[in-house]
Amino acid sequence: MKRVVLLLILAFFGVFVYYAAVKSTVIWPLIAPMLALVVVYYVITSVVTRAMIEKVRGDDSFFCQRCSMIVKEGTELLGGSLAVTESEVVFYARKSEAGGVKPSWSCFTNQIEGYTIRKVDDHHLGLALSVSGESKEVRFTSRSFQKNEKEFRKALGWPEE
Repeated sequence: MKRVVLLLILAFFGVFVYYAAVKSTVIWPLIAPMLALVVVYYVITSVVTRAMIEKVRGDDSFFCQRCSMIVKEGTELLGGSLAVTESEVVFYARKSEAGGVKPSWSCFTNQIEGYTIRKVDDHHLGLALSVSGESKEVRFTSRSFQKNEKEFRKALGWPEE
């Protein structure tokens, strides 16, 4: 499905460029389907909802935050959601276009030494976790961490500040 959507985006872009360069017709109607395909591609590759995580976990008692994990030395973002329970912290990413999710990173909550909500790379505000046993911080991007900090601390079992 992902390849089909990418091929359709490429085809619409080719038709768009052809009509813009050769024909003197109105090309604006081609932009809407092209943008719709870009949105569909984003949804089938990056969006992980709470319902998807509940289906995999089998329970609904956890804190969930949509975010992206910074991977490959800060050069790539992996879209998904962070789930926090009293015992573990798990980042879920898309496994398939059909709505499947898989854990991409996890640790136990007692391994978390601390966290900061700050600018985690050149462009994104988010959460940086200090995890014992790991030399680098684990970073997640989402502006909502700042707004949901109390719920995050409560999910970790930490007292409020």
